[in-house]
Amino acid sequence: MKKSLLSFAVLMMGAALFTACSNDDDTPELKKVDVSNGMFVVGSGNKKANIDGNVSYIDYQAGAVTANAFQKANGKSLGKTANYIVEYGSKLYIVVDAEATIWVCDKNTLSVVKQINTIDLLGEKDGVSPRAAVGENGNLYVTFYGDSNNGGNGIVAAIDTVNFAKQTTYTVGSYPDGLTIANGCIYVANSDYGSCVNPSISKIDLGSGKVEEIKDEVITNPMQILTIGSDVYYLDYGTYDASWNQTGAGVRKITASGEVTKVVDGTAMCTDGKKVYTVNAPYGAAETTYLIYDAATGTTTSWNPEGIFSPAVIAADPVTGNIFIVSYQENPETGYPGYALPSYTNQYDAQGKFVKKYENTATGPISVVFNTGVEYVK
Repeated sequence: MKKSLLSFAVLMMGAALFTACSNDDDTPELKKVDVSNGMFVVGSGNKKANIDGNVSYIDYQAGAVTANAFQKANGKSLGKTANYIVEYGSKLYIVVDAEATIWVCDKNTLSVVKQINTIDLLGEKDGVSPRAAVGENGNLYVTFYGDSNNGGNGIVAAIDTVNFAKQTTYTVGSYPDGLTIANGCIYVANSDYGSCVNPSISKIDLGSGKVEEIKDEVITNPMQILTIGSDVYYLDYGTYDASWNQTGAGVRKITASGEVTKVVDGTAMCTDGKKVYTVNAPYGAAETTYLIYDAATGTTTSWNPEGIFSPAVIAADPVTGNIFIVSYQENPETGYPGYALPSYTNQYDAQGKFVKKYENTATGPISVVFNTGVEYVK
């Protein structure tokens, strides 16, 4: 394993040893602080070019990128069509759609703890196409297309994070994708695979197990979903015409009472816990814009990050407030985005000022997660 992936593990070992001595009367009182050391970038790969899913790691302190970090750590491929990555506790969970697999990895080394075959776990119908995940209450909650391919419904499965056994499943809507937790409930974006026939947001009450379907005329193609306070925000891809021109994409807000409203345009989104940052690059549009929606004031502002050719993912570091945009690079032969080429990632501070460019950060970028933790300082 390269030094960039070991540095966090060494740091945590040192913190643990230092804390163990804290009963000594001569030891100064230590203060617990949140830290962010880097970022994992997952690429789905490129099926046409026969490129498997892949993970790159950006080490902030070293200012360096470890490309193909999963393969280097484990000596094997991630598999085809990786789709999502989430951190929960001391582990990373990497969801690989086409392989019906969830890789459970040690966060510090990226070494595999467990490979969960979701068809073996859930069966032929429910276990197909795992899509996204979130951790809560000792469980990993994962969306699955399930029977959606046959005109039925998808599911959310609760998987124990100690023994990796199935705890329960919830029937949700058509082609479920992103999910988030708010107000003791799981909210699920049911995309309906973009058909705009039966899209919805499922609301699962974790206390009672009851599942409610939220439908509204502005829910057309929901994909990604996140939480700010007691409110839920989901990214709707909108609709496409016969030439694939995209219209109506943007972020919608769902209040705790179930009211749904449009708040800001966008085709990709993220949050720092206070604001929603969007990239608005509809397919077929002539320009790309970057917007910031302040959840507290309800106001929207714009900014213009430099050096982005074709944005794929936007992410906000929850500790530093820095914004990262993962972009396709230009294919020098065609002048179009190089979907089979490694991406690059630009870092901006909380004021939108360019900080650094990182090369070779995953092919087919689709999901990121930050390497956060705590330190104890004087």
